[in-house]
Amino acid sequence: MADTKVASPPPLPAMTPGKIAMSRSLGAAFLAHQVEQLEKSVDARGGYAPRGRNGRRPPGRAPAPANNSNNFNGRGAKIAVRGGGFVQARQERNEKDADIVVVDASVLIHALGQVKKWCRDGREETIIVPLEALNTLDLLKKGTSVLAQRARAASRALEAQVGVNPRMKVQQDNAFVLWDTITLAPVADGEPVQPAPEWLRRTVCCAQYETNEAGKDTEKKPTVIFATLAHAPVLPRAASPPNAGDSPVPLPVPQANKHEPRATGALVNYWARRAGLTVHAVEPTPEYGPPANANGHGHANGNRRHSSSEEESRPNARGPPRRRIATAPDTAEKTRPLVERPPAVKAMMDSVAQPSRAIRVLARGEKLEP
Repeated sequence: MADTKVASPPPLPAMTPGKIAMSRSLGAAFLAHQVEQLEKSVDARGGYAPRGRNGRRPPGRAPAPANNSNNFNGRGAKIAVRGGGFVQARQERNEKDADIVVVDASVLIHALGQVKKWCRDGREETIIVPLEALNTLDLLKKGTSVLAQRARAASRALEAQVGVNPRMKVQQDNAFVLWDTITLAPVADGEPVQPAPEWLRRTVCCAQYETNEAGKDTEKKPTVIFATLAHAPVLPRAASPPNAGDSPVPLPVPQANKHEPRATGALVNYWARRAGLTVHAVEPTPEYGPPANANGHGHANGNRRHSSSEEESRPNARGPPRRRIATAPDTAEKTRPLVERPPAVKAMMDSVAQPSRAIRVLARGEKLEP
């Protein structure tokens, strides 16, 4: 066999000095553009890195410098306005609400976003949590209701801040005044007045102590406010347990917690104003999406469940799009539960559904009359 000769590729043309300089300039411009984009993304994030359980930042993440002239305290997004230029998205961060903020349990449960705002780096407010507010959280966090889920979220937020954030403090054991020493404003004629419960007295006495003791060691008297809920929010209904309709017997009706009036803020707001405290009304945090399930976990992607049509129209990155399995019309219309109820159970449920019909329970050894 004759040897086959493979033709070698022609040599590449040598790059001229002008092309080399242009390539270097393009590479430098690309790197400068990447660095600028990274700086903008860090400014948008606000230089905030999540903290661990011990309050330290993970390695490799450093906060943004606080002396940036284009960004207040290294945080906050900038929005464009007409006529060019940028303005701060939240300029109210420059002004503090007060020097000392005593928070009620209603604010911790229904306005946790405002409490987290006071706890951010760069704020100057000192937050005081009364001991009775912690007791209220312990009484409300049991169960699967929406109120219990919010109470557990508030407890987790306090555990993450107390001891790590020096501005988040818990009431000391001796930081209170006697209820009898508080001068209450007179009520209007004909207005029914009920005595204040014990838990409310302890909360108001804590706020009154902070008001009286503030500024004794300093020349300038600090501003003390008592943060309460502006109005009671409308709580969404908790998600029903799965397969609740397939239960052979009616499920028990969920009972309301007897300590729910503590979380509304109405009584605290009324008595705090009568005691002469500076009340700061806080709006409840709006609810986004459906409530979380019984385990306390919400749906991902903004607490929003995608429908089957959206999953089909959206491209799947892991594989080809799913195909809907066609079902026969007779089977689709006649859907039956997996477990059919026996006739005796159906008769019992029909009898229970009728309130006028009485059910007699036979004693041991007693026979049913024919």
